[in-house]
Amino acid sequence: MNIQAILASMFSLKGNDRGAPPVQRLSAREAHEKLAAGEITLIDVRTPPEWRQTGTAPGAQRITLQDKDFLKQLMQAAGGFEAPVAFICRSGQRSGQGAAQARAVGFTQVYNVVGGMEGPGGWLAERLPVSHS
Repeated sequence: MNIQAILASMFSLKGNDRGAPPVQRLSAREAHEKLAAGEITLIDVRTPPEWRQTGTAPGAQRITLQDKDFLKQLMQAAGGFEAPVAFICRSGQRSGQGAAQARAVGFTQVYNVVGGMEGPGGWLAERLPVSHS
């Protein structure tokens, strides 16, 4: 069975788990501190043109939300369902979708970065470091 089949199977089982903790919110500054301390994997779900335009948080994994194998890439980047993962996008909507997908397939420590990269209180507004590589 391939990873996509496993994830699809888990999605159908985990998606009904009403007792799962909700997606938690992190400020951009909190996300930066946790990322710098190695306490989270930060997933930037924006598109390549957006990454080029603003840069990304140093150390963030770039996985476009629309990728067919989004969940497979997420699993590889995070290293397992128990690993804490945070999602960031331009303003918080797509990252919320990514976080919801992660919760649905069984990730237990899921965060959404409030304000994203460009929104009020977001990464750029807080003048946090960016990488253009």
